Amino acid sequence: MKYVDCTTLYMPFLCKMLGAYPTIYAQCVTCVDDKGKPLAGVLYDAYNGKSINAHIWVEVGETPSREWYAAIFDYPFNKLGVHKILGQVAGNNEEALRLDKHFGFVEEARILDYSDNGDLVLLTMTKDQCRVLNSPRWAKITQRVEAA
Repeated sequence: MKYVDCTTLYMPFLCKMLGAYPTIYAQCVTCVDDKGKPLAGVLYDAYNGKSINAHIWVEVGETPSREWYAAIFDYPFNKLGVHKILGQVAGNNEEALRLDKHFGFVEEARILDYSDNGDLVLLTMTKDQCRVLNSPRWAKITQRVEAA
């Protein structure tokens, strides 16, 4: 069984997996299995009232729960009321780019030759673009998450 953990318990693990150094105000939402092993997580940082940075990690070969996907969009849009989520993805990480775009992120900018991994792709999503929160297919799951 997979469940969603909204505490900062998994913050050090997510920081290590993402290579991130968040501020003291960072938050995370993690999908863990019944033994407490993290399967996926998102680290939120740089919240300014209008936007927030999201750094998403998914363990290779794992499929996070649909509740986790609903929670990672519910938190910034419905709980914090942000207008836009920002994400950064290495240009050579085609799987992450495909997944992000599937959920509604759009490429807003690209920094060429950013690192040894090539370009840095800057993605953004507004609530209207979020396919999870706006899809009838996800409606029952998002309603459960919003109520929690």
